[in-house]
Amino acid sequence: MRASRYFVFFYAAMTLLPVLVLALLLLLWLRNGYVYYIIPLLAVDLLVFGALGFAETFTGKGASNRLLYEKVGKDKTAKNEKEIVLEIDRFYSSEKSIKTKQYVVGTDKFTTVLDALIKIKQEQDGSLAVRYSCRMGICGSCGVVINGKPGLACEANAGACEKDGKVKVGPMLAHPLVKDLVNDFDDFFEKHIAVNPGIERQDSRDKFSSDKPYRQKQGDIDKFLPYSYCIMCGLCLEACPVVNTNSEFIGPQALSQAYRYLKDSKDQDGGGRIRAIDKLTGLWGCEYAGACSEACPKGVDPATAIQLLKAESAKSFFNSEKDDSNED
Repeated sequence: MRASRYFVFFYAAMTLLPVLVLALLLLLWLRNGYVYYIIPLLAVDLLVFGALGFAETFTGKGASNRLLYEKVGKDKTAKNEKEIVLEIDRFYSSEKSIKTKQYVVGTDKFTTVLDALIKIKQEQDGSLAVRYSCRMGICGSCGVVINGKPGLACEANAGACEKDGKVKVGPMLAHPLVKDLVNDFDDFFEKHIAVNPGIERQDSRDKFSSDKPYRQKQGDIDKFLPYSYCIMCGLCLEACPVVNTNSEFIGPQALSQAYRYLKDSKDQDGGGRIRAIDKLTGLWGCEYAGACSEACPKGVDPATAIQLLKAESAKSFFNSEKDDSNED
C-alpha cells in the first residue's frame, strides 16, 4: 500500500517538536532573548503536527503506520493461507463404530492440528468432540493419533503433517472411547495410582508437618528428575504394543512413575512399590519395544525406567534371599 501524501511532513513535524521544546527550555534557562522567536515556531509546529495527525487518522486520505502494517499483515496471511483436508476418524458411541469424515480447513504456517480441529468445531460441525485445555503442550489433554502416530494435537503443525493435501486424525485406541476423539482415562489413572505415586515417609506426621526441609544433593535429583516431566497424556500407552494386546498390563506411564519415586532420596517406601509391580502384568510384562519413549512429547524415557526397575527388582530378590540364608 502506498504511503499518504502527508507522511513525510507528519514525521518531520513530529521530529522537530522535541527539538524546539529543548531549545525553548535551554533559552529560558539562559534567559536569552531568542526565546521569543522559538515560541511562535513551537506553536506553528504543534499546529502542523496536530493537523496532519488528524488528516492521517480520520480523513481517509492517508493511513497511519498501524493501519498500514495491519493491512500488509492481512495481505501476507491471506497470501500464505492454504486449504488442507482433515480426515477425522470419529467414534459414534450410539453405533459403537468409527467412521471417517472429511473437512476442508484454511490454514497458514502457524496453524496446529488442534487449531484446525477447533476451527472445524466452531465453523463447520459443532458435534465434533475433541478434548483440550492449555493448547501449549503442558496439560496433555489433546492426545490423538495423527497420520498413524500418537501425538499432541497442539504441538503438531498442520502444514508439516500434511501428506498430499491431507492430514489424518483419529482417537487413541489404547484407552476406551467416549466420543469422536475423546477417551476415557479412568483405567489409566487407576493404574497410575496403583504404583503409589507419591513420597512415602515412615513417620506419617513427618510427611505433612515436618519442621525442616528435605535436603537433596544435585546427584540425588538427577536420578529421578528426567522421569518427573510426565504430563500424563497417555501417548506412551497408545504406542505400546503390549498395552494394545493385553489390557491388564499396567503400562509404561505408571511404571516410569514408580521408578521416579523409587529413586527419590526423600522416599521411604521400603520396597512396597517394587513388590506391587513385581509380576507379569507389571514390570515383567514389558517387551522393551521402546515405542513408549519415542512417543513421549516431553522426552521421558519409560522404556529405560522399566529396565532399571527390573534390575531393582532382581537386586531386591537376591538381597531377601541373602537375608533368609543368614537367618538360617
